[in-house]
Amino acid sequence: MPQVRIALEDADDPVSRELTAEFFADIAGRYGDAASPPPLDLAELRAPDGTWLVMYDDGEPIGCGGLRRCDDHTAEVRRLFLRPAARGRRLARTLMAELEDVARRRGYRRIRLDTGDRQPEALRIYLTSGYHEIDDYNGNPRARHWLEKDLTPRPGDVRVIARKYDGRLHWHATLPRLGEDEHGVWLGATAYTPWRRGAEPAVFIPATHVVLIPHSGDWVAAFNAAPFRTEIYIDVSDRPVWHGPDEVVSIDLDLDVVRRRDSGEVALLDEDEFDEHRVAFGYPEDVVAGARRTAGELLAAVRAHAEPFGKASAPWLERMG
Repeated sequence: MPQVRIALEDADDPVSRELTAEFFADIAGRYGDAASPPPLDLAELRAPDGTWLVMYDDGEPIGCGGLRRCDDHTAEVRRLFLRPAARGRRLARTLMAELEDVARRRGYRRIRLDTGDRQPEALRIYLTSGYHEIDDYNGNPRARHWLEKDLTPRPGDVRVIARKYDGRLHWHATLPRLGEDEHGVWLGATAYTPWRRGAEPAVFIPATHVVLIPHSGDWVAAFNAAPFRTEIYIDVSDRPVWHGPDEVVSIDLDLDVVRRRDSGEVALLDEDEFDEHRVAFGYPEDVVAGARRTAGELLAAVRAHAEPFGKASAPWLERMG
């Protein structure tokens, strides 16, 4: 199966020079002989203030993008590019999410970029990823849109973290808290919310969804809006633990209970992974028995549409629009 990865590279190495040449050719094809963009010293795309990333798909370079320092608190995205064959797979969002994470780690509080009126697909990505329009900050004659995004945590954001039994990081994301009811705490996400598995590049679930952290229960559930084919996806885990109001951590125990939207089929997934990990990670017998018991209870509840696996998620999904 092809693997997408993102690597820290030098903007002046052969692969990066080739990608950059294609970037300029793409821009020239869109804008013709329009004025040149602002100059860029490649040293600005190197640590400690900047960065340069190359995206690979099954070992082949397919895109690139960099960050440069504007001031102590602000970074700017430069030369974001995907080869035509890689477009339409949401990989530009993945590359943007990686650049934003690098900017946060470097201590930047906001990130800026610009784009022209002949790149509508790029503008849509930015606007749906939390960027808002600002005044011209760099004098780029090709640009018609200058945008900025706040990288600091928003009030009410919750860091959702799942780890495996051996402690390694599994799925994680930052989601807004929607509210709380008798079932638990509800968190929201859109089709543009980045999820990561460990240190892998971000992925995007192509539907609005809400996540329920139960008040009691050894599981975490996601409810997906139509037309996504999986209506409910539940991870069997240990009891989720809150570390203050803005972080919740669970230990994923492999087993997953799902309900398909069209057929109504309810299924238990990843039993083979559970059997593999209970040996490899040394699950104690009480953990094995508890996970199997929880999976059986969830299968029965989801088949019966017993709340919160009936209509409880509907008002929360409606809040997401």
